[in-house]
Amino acid sequence: RVTVGAEKKNPVMSEGRKALVAYHEAGHAIVGALTPDYDQVAKITIIPRGGAGGLTFFAPNEQRVDSGLYSRQFLEGQLAVALGGRIAEEIIFGDENITTGASNDLQRVTQVARQMVTRFGMSKKVGQIVHSSDGGNPFLGRQMASQSPQIGSTTKMAIDDEVRRLVDIAYNRAKTLLTTNRSLLDDLAKMLIEKETVSADEFQRLLATSKVEMMMPYAPF
Repeated sequence: RVTVGAEKKNPVMSEGRKALVAYHEAGHAIVGALTPDYDQVAKITIIPRGGAGGLTFFAPNEQRVDSGLYSRQFLEGQLAVALGGRIAEEIIFGDENITTGASNDLQRVTQVARQMVTRFGMSKKVGQIVHSSDGGNPFLGRQMASQSPQIGSTTKMAIDDEVRRLVDIAYNRAKTLLTTNRSLLDDLAKMLIEKETVSADEFQRLLATSKVEMMMPYAPF
C-alpha cells in the first residue's frame, strides 16, 4: 500500500483492457518463475493500484536482501522479468497494439543494465572501472563528492553499446521463454481475467500441472 498505492475500489475495465493487463502481468510472472535463482512470485493481480493497471509481486530472497549482494545472474533475470510484460503484449496482440503500460518497466531495464556496465564492472568491453558518479560518498567534501568522472566519447559509445546488448539479450531470452511456454501464458492470463488476483499457491499449482521449460542459461560473450 505504501510503495505502490491502495487498490482502486470497483474499477471499471473493458474486456479488451482486462485481457491486455492480464497478459502483461502473466508475462512478468512466468518469466520470473522460470528464471533460475530469481525471487518467487507472491501474487499477481490485474486490479489497478496507484498508477499501475496491474501488478506482479515478488517475495525478495531474505539472504540476498540482507547481504546486499546481487549476482550477475539475478540482474540478468531482472532485465528479462521487467521486459516480460511488454513481450507478452507483442506475442498476443501484435507490435501495432503494444501500449505505454511498460514505460516504468523499460525505465527500470535501462537503469539496471546501465548500472551493470558503469557501476558493477559486469562488462568485459567496458572493463572493471566505475563510470558513474551515482551514490557519491556523503562524507566527502561537496566539491569532491560532486565531481563526475570524465568519460570520453569512445567510452560513452562502448557503454551505450553494452547497455543495448544486455537489454537485447534479455529481450530475446524472455521472448523465447514466453513463446515456448505459450500455453502457460494463456492459462495464467485466463485465470487472471476470471479471478482478477492469483495467489502464490494458485500460481504454483498451475505451474505444477503445466508442461514448462525453464529459461536457457545466459551466454554473456
